[in-house]
Amino acid sequence: MIIIKKILITIVGPYLYFDYKYEKNITDLFNTNIISDQKLSFSEEYIKNNQNIVSSFLDEIINEKQISKIRIKNQNIGLLILDLFTKNKAIKEIYIEDSNPISFDLYLKIIKCKSIKVVNCYSIPKFIIEQFDKNKVKVTARDEVFFTSHFMQINNLINYANIYYKSRVFIDKILDKNDITDLNTFCSINKYLKEIHLEFFDKDTINRLVSIVYKNNLKNVKIMIHENITDMALIDYLKKINKTYGKKYNVELKLVYSDEYISNNLFSQLIVNNIKMCCIIILSIFVVFFAVVLFNNYKDRKSVAKIEAKVNKIVEKTKDNESNVNIIPDDEPQRKVNELFNSLIDINKETVGWLTVNNTNIDYPVVQATDNEYYLNNDFEHHKNYNGWIFADYRNNMEDLDENTIIYGHNKYLNNTMFGSLNNVLNEEWLNNPDNLIIKFNNLYQDMEWQIFSIYKINKTNDYLTTSFSSKQAYKKFLRIIKTRSMKDFEVEVSTDDKILTLSTCADKNKRIVIHAVLKS
Repeated sequence: MIIIKKILITIVGPYLYFDYKYEKNITDLFNTNIISDQKLSFSEEYIKNNQNIVSSFLDEIINEKQISKIRIKNQNIGLLILDLFTKNKAIKEIYIEDSNPISFDLYLKIIKCKSIKVVNCYSIPKFIIEQFDKNKVKVTARDEVFFTSHFMQINNLINYANIYYKSRVFIDKILDKNDITDLNTFCSINKYLKEIHLEFFDKDTINRLVSIVYKNNLKNVKIMIHENITDMALIDYLKKINKTYGKKYNVELKLVYSDEYISNNLFSQLIVNNIKMCCIIILSIFVVFFAVVLFNNYKDRKSVAKIEAKVNKIVEKTKDNESNVNIIPDDEPQRKVNELFNSLIDINKETVGWLTVNNTNIDYPVVQATDNEYYLNNDFEHHKNYNGWIFADYRNNMEDLDENTIIYGHNKYLNNTMFGSLNNVLNEEWLNNPDNLIIKFNNLYQDMEWQIFSIYKINKTNDYLTTSFSSKQAYKKFLRIIKTRSMKDFEVEVSTDDKILTLSTCADKNKRIVIHAVLKS
């Protein structure tokens, strides 16, 4: 009996997936066994000796299925198969499953594939991420490090890749010794920092920040000071040092007044003779603006309605066909993609799940981009849209789920699209219906129900938007805080062994509506 190791190629969700497969009683060691248009296998020797044939066959599948991502079981497979993609222009991203740091040999293979611009790996050495950056390839690492300071924690700097690419950081308290050490380390590694948001005014902190930025040779950095300063002497002082910092250190200071302060002080700064004229101008602008908003709202609502109709047809068709598509071979651990999501992925490759909230209009597919900006102004079909779409935080692992899975959406209460009907959860009648307290959120592979344990309205903050935690103790503290905020005690127990779901939307310009639910076992 002969046992041969082959490379198994399947379509798993949005990925072209490469894994090992072991076959018995094979007499022809160079045999190529094409299973279907979504599953095929080649011997390693066949791939090495027939690269043109294999790459041509894969190109046809990639073009037909509109695939832009590949996923490999381990780096050894990558060293073998990446030569097949050196001329392919469709593959933009590679996901490496194993937990070993990327080797230099694999790096050389990846950069030969000119179309690959995103690498998702477990960990990566410093010198290799710098080489990727020179070749304009972005790296996302999944390994986590323990937070060593408050500065690292609030900015979610959990691994080297996060530190390297971060463009904006926040400082919300006076820096202690650990903060200063980690800030220096961050600035020595980072290559993209543009803004430091300082939530208070303190001369010593500002001078220290300027010194650290200058010492680490970071250019054109803005320090945004979020403080309502009214003392003209202090404002003049800031203007003076700003000129010095700008010329000498390439650092700009900028005062950022709160919306409340601006609202309370705007008219007091105007002379009486100009108030009437300003009111007329403002009123005219408001009328025009309101008309434009209504028109855009109507136009974008029609666009959303068309997408909803198309998606609903897919849902109904899927209900008529109860079978799931099994795209993993029978002798491998099975992971099924629901047929509904296979159909939705044909429309949008970034589809990662479906969200339903009872007695609201929320019943949408969920997407995930490489940032948290794109789907604020683009819909499910990638068209510009004032309503945006429901999307998951780009940091979340939507397949295996982090401790905190976060989903965002605009609060379009004028037309009740996206999270526009999420305001319902604040009503006592809604809260008293037990059926409403179960949220359905499914990813590509499993149907899940989530039990609501906290609902609250809060001033704009980022402290509930952490996706993973450095320790059980940190997660326990987080759960205690968000549960305490709830407007009602739902009497639901949540432990550090649980995974939670967070829905976040705007209540108004300065407040957020937040819902937390725990995954039911």
